[in-house]
Amino acid sequence: MSFNHIVLQNILRDKSTYISYFLSSVFSILVFFLFSTTAFHPMMAELDSTSTLGITMILASFFTYIFSFVFIIYSLFAFLKKKTKTLGVFMMTGASMRQIRKMVFRENMLIAGAAIITAIAIGLVIAPLFLMVAKRILRADSFGMYVPLQSILLTIVLFTILFFVLSKFMTRLIKKEEIAQLLKADITQEKLIAPALLKLVLSIIVSGFLIISITKQINWIKSFEMVWYIMLFASLLLTIYFTITQGTLWAIRVLQKRPSYLRKTNMLFVSNLKAKGRSHSHIIYLLTVLLLGVFVCTSVLYSSYYNVKDKTEVLYPYSFQYTSLPNNAPEAEQEDIVFIETTLEKEGKYDTYYSTFKTDEDRRIGFMSVSNYNALGLHNAITLSNNEYYVVTGNEGMIPNKEAIHDYPFGELKYAGLEEQNILSTGLQNVYYIVPNEIYETINYPVYKVFTYELANWTDKVDVAETILAQISSEPDMHLIASKISLYNAEKFVKSIMFFIGFMLSLIFLSAAMSILYFYLQTSLEGEKKKYTDIRKIGLSVKELASVVTRELAILIFMPFTVAATILFVVMFSMRNKISLTFYQMTGLGVVVFLLLFIISFFIIRRIYLNKLVN
Repeated sequence: MSFNHIVLQNILRDKSTYISYFLSSVFSILVFFLFSTTAFHPMMAELDSTSTLGITMILASFFTYIFSFVFIIYSLFAFLKKKTKTLGVFMMTGASMRQIRKMVFRENMLIAGAAIITAIAIGLVIAPLFLMVAKRILRADSFGMYVPLQSILLTIVLFTILFFVLSKFMTRLIKKEEIAQLLKADITQEKLIAPALLKLVLSIIVSGFLIISITKQINWIKSFEMVWYIMLFASLLLTIYFTITQGTLWAIRVLQKRPSYLRKTNMLFVSNLKAKGRSHSHIIYLLTVLLLGVFVCTSVLYSSYYNVKDKTEVLYPYSFQYTSLPNNAPEAEQEDIVFIETTLEKEGKYDTYYSTFKTDEDRRIGFMSVSNYNALGLHNAITLSNNEYYVVTGNEGMIPNKEAIHDYPFGELKYAGLEEQNILSTGLQNVYYIVPNEIYETINYPVYKVFTYELANWTDKVDVAETILAQISSEPDMHLIASKISLYNAEKFVKSIMFFIGFMLSLIFLSAAMSILYFYLQTSLEGEKKKYTDIRKIGLSVKELASVVTRELAILIFMPFTVAATILFVVMFSMRNKISLTFYQMTGLGVVVFLLLFIISFFIIRRIYLNKLVN
């Protein structure tokens, strides 16, 4: 019998152990392959790799690969844990450490090859459907199927290298131990949770200090800002870890002191929780971090996708805004206006508004009469007395200078109010001062003429915007043109890709959480089955067994969800003044949807797990 035959037979005779590792590897490779299929799509070639969006796509691809790397490491650890008893048997029969490592390495590479081929084959089958979803999300006209040679080659090369390096490294972790220890590895009791109150308090203090320092923008933070953010991220992870582990220890002690401890199956449940508290708390921690990733992707990226229209209207209030500068020839101005209005007439009814303002070009301060301000139709009209002025913002999100008007010889004017919404495209002026008509006539600054147009259902008028902007483009010394239609279309494309990335990352995090839970239950199943079989011999009924297992599974599934949701809502409450209503809505909707998924998953996992324990 050849060595390769032994490797193959070892895999075939222990299918349940190998199938879990194989499926997790297929999943990791499949996610990367589908994402790279989208990233290398010919349509995405138009994306500037140096832009924010291009960098985001590159980082997302890198992150997906890193996730695969970490997830496969975890799967490999779980796989080796289940194989310890088998390795002990091989050593007892005379196998050397070199042969053991060689066997494990070949097994891993054989599974890796099969996983890569399977993942690519499945990916090619479902890629058309996946690209259809991507097309819908990205709102792309042409996002059809193509032969993803780059994705196939990249997937094969990267994951072959990944599995080779991991297999070589992980086999080095297999150390020569006593055969008896390896044979009894499945019944060795794990260490109990060690009290670490000082570490918990210290991590909370460090995290709080870093949060306050970054929030207050202290000078020494600005020098190495990225370093401090990384430190904050690490300290928060440690804080969550110690909170969960010490919280588990505290909960066990509280349950042991309760009067109900000796009733029914409570003692068995608490004792089992104490014996497995360390591994339980580690799994709860991992799931909590992954669910936080799911919630963040859902809240941030999804809410930004559904808020594009409102954001666009804040930046550019009008469907089209044509600003004629002082150097623009009247004939050229008239020609442009005729072309715009002729093009718009083909689309049906539209509203037009005309106004002017005078500007101090050095300071980019605009002055507008009350009449010209009221002539713009997308805001409420105002009235001013002869000695009042009104302030309007020029840049979105920035409160303008309310007092700069006193630097001009207009007499003693009184402040009458502030409009924080843009009346014209953002950035055209720093601030607009609305003054009485009589004062406006005395101002001796260059005049800017503004022609604005508003279309009904403007989000569907992309073709109109492309036609107009193809003919008329901004010329800094002559005229400027801005269109919220084109801005919306560009922003929607960017947000669509961000939405797609968020969707993929949410899928990755959620799938990883479920896979880690599956591996944890799978690796402990044999020991749990033997334990409960022995306990049933002394009188434990199936109903009592189901009660203990149900509570334990509820902790493993719903505790991470509760902790992650609590952290998310605490952060949102602390930032309530900076978060939009849409963000709250999407976050609440996402949490409810995931809660329903977890409830369904709980009942499915409970049924399958109980069946395996009692049969």
